Amino acid sequence: MDAKLGVKEIVSVIALWFAALVFVGLGVALMIWPTEILAGVEVRFDTPTAFADIRADYGGCILGLGVFLVWCALQRHLIGAGLLCVGLVFSGYSIARLFSLAVDGQPKRIIFILLAVELCGAFIAFGVSQWAPQSGSRSAG
Repeated sequence: MDAKLGVKEIVSVIALWFAALVFVGLGVALMIWPTEILAGVEVRFDTPTAFADIRADYGGCILGLGVFLVWCALQRHLIGAGLLCVGLVFSGYSIARLFSLAVDGQPKRIIFILLAVELCGAFIAFGVSQWAPQSGSRSAG
């Protein structure tokens, strides 16, 4: 029988569920309302081809990631891997935004807010991934 989870392990599980639900929700929202959601970052599109690509690249990919995170959250031995995935995704977003700052110039304030959220998300995900239940944890103690 599996051992009970400690406080740190519970925090890691909650963090992964939170990330999973955010990614699922954002993915669905981006598929349904891409124009409204992406207006703040000045992404514009007006053809069926552009909508199809935006819905797939933003909505579908993020939704797929969210579903993967739900799957990880449902399997105790994959909680750490799911959190590592979240940290890597947020790190990728952060690196891309920093690269854009270096080569494209000064964006609007929203980009700095998103960058801060992504850096914090990466830091938190990597940190709490260290608390995730270990696959070999089968006894209390």
